[in-house]
Amino acid sequence: MSILEVHDVSIQYLTGDFKEIGLKEYVMRKLTHNYHVNEFWADRHVSFTLEKGEMLGIIGSNGAGKSTLLKAVAGIMEPTEGYVTRQGNVAALLELASGFDGDLTVKENAYLRGAMLGYTRKFMDETYNEIIAFAELEAFQDRPFKQLSSGMKSRLAFAIASMVQPDILILDEVLSVGDGAFRKKSEAKMKEIIAGGAATILVSHSLEQVRELCTKVLWLEHGEQIACGDTAILCGLYQQYLDKTITLDQGKDIWASLRGHYDYLIVGSGLYGCTFAREMADKGKKCLVIDGRPQLGGNVACEDVDGVTVHKYGPHIFHTDNEKVWNYVNRFVSFVSYDGGFGEAHQGIPQGGYNGLVEGLLKGVPAVTGVSWQMLMEAFPNISDKVLYTGTIDGFFEYSEGHLEYDSLKIELEELEQKCYQDEAVVIPEENDEEHSGCTRVVEYKHFLHEKSPKTVVAFEYPQEWLPGRMMCRPVRDEKNMALYGKYQALAAERPEVIFGGRLGEYRYYTMADAIAMALDRAAQEI
Repeated sequence: MSILEVHDVSIQYLTGDFKEIGLKEYVMRKLTHNYHVNEFWADRHVSFTLEKGEMLGIIGSNGAGKSTLLKAVAGIMEPTEGYVTRQGNVAALLELASGFDGDLTVKENAYLRGAMLGYTRKFMDETYNEIIAFAELEAFQDRPFKQLSSGMKSRLAFAIASMVQPDILILDEVLSVGDGAFRKKSEAKMKEIIAGGAATILVSHSLEQVRELCTKVLWLEHGEQIACGDTAILCGLYQQYLDKTITLDQGKDIWASLRGHYDYLIVGSGLYGCTFAREMADKGKKCLVIDGRPQLGGNVACEDVDGVTVHKYGPHIFHTDNEKVWNYVNRFVSFVSYDGGFGEAHQGIPQGGYNGLVEGLLKGVPAVTGVSWQMLMEAFPNISDKVLYTGTIDGFFEYSEGHLEYDSLKIELEELEQKCYQDEAVVIPEENDEEHSGCTRVVEYKHFLHEKSPKTVVAFEYPQEWLPGRMMCRPVRDEKNMALYGKYQALAAERPEVIFGGRLGEYRYYTMADAIAMALDRAAQEI
């Protein structure tokens, strides 16, 4: 049995006339229906369990119902609906600075607070020096408590409450008290208590603290349980919600998607992955697409900057002689012609950028951003029957044989308060061009789609040595890297449930048209 079980807990507050009138008047008004009562549900249908040594982080905006839920868990209030089952003793650090007498000394208040927590006089005599030292209040113990700052008061309360080894420990924003050094000390103390077997609940506005300490997370908003589960994934989704890149409903939908089971998990939302997903979905296969980046589209992702469509990872001009591929992409978007000098029958850029192409390919296919392969596998190791992996093949195997190398670029974007910077979309600076010294290409995005913004956005590209974490352009397929790639191919052969595809997965340079053609072929093989 779990040490703590919260089952379908709902907590209701009533507000209205009855708080302002006497009992007799209340009864009379109730009989005549002449009174007003407002029902407010602070929490609705919250459920979770905790085992020994687990730590649950509760996240959510102000007014989400976090503190009210803690009071029900601690036994301070009874749920309106549902129930809480506890095994063992509970220590709750709620509203740390309350419950003290300002006119008593710090030492007297320490003993008073200890008595309120059920500590004996003997226990307090034995631990007082340790408590006062942990709270860093040796110099203040004979002063009136009211002279302490709020941080000092909270430090004392924390020091007293953390002197015992509870079965269930409840913390409400208590690890944020004091300066940085004290926070580290209090976190270390909490880890010691958890290691002793306590099941712990932490409410904190610090996502970094939750990520570091908690084994799982409960996300509440407006009293509603949004999700409960993996720490890394839910903290990431909550941050996206705070950043307003996803709505609350989208957060719910994403979490529901991650808890499903799929025929294919597709790692990476570049054109190879999206094309494969489209084909498999059209054949009735259930697919989920994830991408560790904050947006879909891989290297073709675009963004609108004051009316200018900017390619986030350098300019991408679609070009091909392959009629099958050209007809395929035109199912989803219309292209604006652009002569990129490739000498192929079809050259252009999608109207509005590549995001429309990606959205068309993924229509009806659940896709989640900000979630890496490693995060997902840790949380849901059996989420799919097969995997299409379009990330780096060496990254999949945690670089066990070493890093494959790439050419790299540094791109400097500038938004300029002028109509145009140059007459063409792409300009290669002359060798003696001092203004663009070291720059290999200057790209002005608005010319691609003939956009009319009064501002302009220009990208200056510079070659740079590739290092892990930098932009990966063309694979360096020399003798050394190909020998290394051969080692990873051998490892890949031992994972038949994983398909390695695309530029990074196959360590091969593909144009966008090549990537789509290869994905179509691979999907046909699977079908």
